[in-house]
Amino acid sequence: MLPMLLMMILRSLRRSKVVALQQHNYTLITGASSGLGRALAYACARRGYNLVLVSLPGEGLEAVAAYLRRHYGVVVHTYETDLTRQSAVYELHAWMERKAITVGILINNAGIGGTRAFDTAPPDYLERIIGLNIRALALLTRLLAPQLAACRQAHILNVSSVAAFAPIPFKTVYPASKAFVYTFSLALRHELRRTPVKVSVLHPGPMATNTDVNSRLGTHGILARWSTLSTGQVAEIALRGMFDGKAVIVPGLINKIARGLMAILPHAITLPLVALIFSKEIKNTTDHETGTDYRSEWLAG
Repeated sequence: MLPMLLMMILRSLRRSKVVALQQHNYTLITGASSGLGRALAYACARRGYNLVLVSLPGEGLEAVAAYLRRHYGVVVHTYETDLTRQSAVYELHAWMERKAITVGILINNAGIGGTRAFDTAPPDYLERIIGLNIRALALLTRLLAPQLAACRQAHILNVSSVAAFAPIPFKTVYPASKAFVYTFSLALRHELRRTPVKVSVLHPGPMATNTDVNSRLGTHGILARWSTLSTGQVAEIALRGMFDGKAVIVPGLINKIARGLMAILPHAITLPLVALIFSKEIKNTTDHETGTDYRSEWLAG
């Protein structure tokens, strides 16, 4: 009887936190037009959260927003920009101030990756990975930190990758950028531990988001296929973990096992294996920048 009573109390407290966040603040999601970002938007709308959705221009963001308004009755603002531009994050923040939009949940989902040999990768390709995965994420978090800290309860969810746990040849800068997201999130969580803001970091593995992704997954072997989750599954796991206050969220049993193996296996073993896997993509690489749904790779979610 007592355990059941405790469970009911915990559920009631969780619902009260959700109501407080719903009534007064918006949830901002970057990279929200497709893939995991869109799945997160749907999952938040089903829970009754008003939304600010950000994506590249021409990605169908307003159609996503219209669907969410119509089916879930939530308020949805959209903002289209390329966050790799030097002024883009500042412009987004200024737009939110003009609209008097207060954020209670920040989901830094936008990111870019690809498979290239480092010595032949165009410099602007590397600049975009660093600019979006590192600079835009850190800067947007900094600009919104004061209003998040002023909330009764607030959350930051940064989307990293299982790639953050190991170096990956032929991706090189991408896993390094996701390792930044991992360590940045844990450090910020500690800094904000005495504030209402809880910081979580999500490490998804491969997600089947489109035909191009599915075809590339086929080149990575059976383990990649076993570890593949839908964006909807990952979104639900991510939000549950975030609201539970988890520091690190790794969806899927195979991805959890992979994280453990990468922690104990020497690089002399792992580097040749992952190099072999991703060298197969070099000749037919197509880079995607749609949120985080560009990730199609085993060990590079």
